[in-house]
Amino acid sequence: MSQSFARVLGDAERAVEAFGRAALAQIVRAEGSTPGKPGWKLLQLPDGTRHGNLGGGAFEALVAADAAALLAEDSPAPRLKRYYFTEEAVRGEPTGMVCGGLAEVLLEVLEAPPILLVCGGGPVGQAVARAGAVAGFEPLVADDRDAFLRPELFPLGTRLARVSRGHDEDFLSPVGERLLYAAVVTRCWETDTAALAAILRQAPRRLRYLGLMGSRRKVARVRAELAGRGFGAALDELHAPIGLPIGGSSPGEIAISIVAELVAVRHRAALGSAVAHA
Repeated sequence: MSQSFARVLGDAERAVEAFGRAALAQIVRAEGSTPGKPGWKLLQLPDGTRHGNLGGGAFEALVAADAAALLAEDSPAPRLKRYYFTEEAVRGEPTGMVCGGLAEVLLEVLEAPPILLVCGGGPVGQAVARAGAVAGFEPLVADDRDAFLRPELFPLGTRLARVSRGHDEDFLSPVGERLLYAAVVTRCWETDTAALAAILRQAPRRLRYLGLMGSRRKVARVRAELAGRGFGAALDELHAPIGLPIGGSSPGEIAISIVAELVAVRHRAALGSAVAHA
């Protein structure tokens, strides 16, 4: 049973776009009698569906289970696993099958770039979107003003979401399964509060960063307002004021400080140790 390499890759591209990630299993070596051959691929999606095949049977079921387990990890590294087509095995995974051969399978997770949600399309938001794109994020800009949602203001490929002043829309639904980093840099404390409330209301499952730009007085006002709306406990991880303290007050400098913090969080860098080793 042959496979179309292009078809599996096409399925992988669509799966990553829809779910943010998918696990790819590929036979890279086989010895003896095996149901699948080197080059055969299986794509495991987060919703449990599969594309491609490795030859079926208990072997394919075991690989699919291992791929699903890999998907459940936060930042999994690729791994090579050996499966024996025997009822017992000293090393590797026995499949219970009696073909007598073995197969080595490369398991890896394909991940879409993380989404950088920028609430506020003004000068700072535009600079954050540009810096974020350079750092490998996919920008999504939300604003209630058409003048600040013009595509030419942002990097190519930026997603634009037109929202009401109260941010009542579920503007995160198209990227609900993607890794998400959110920077709230709107024009006033009321729209900051609305944007933060909207993010928390939508409860994105893979939110990794939530930051708010503003003075400490403004941050305190927004926190108090959100606590009054029942979101107080959800603000424990809020980065506010947003960004690293690198100095500078221009939109470009602010954007660099914000995206530097995003990158540090993305790579789980300890900011103190970075300073210590400088």
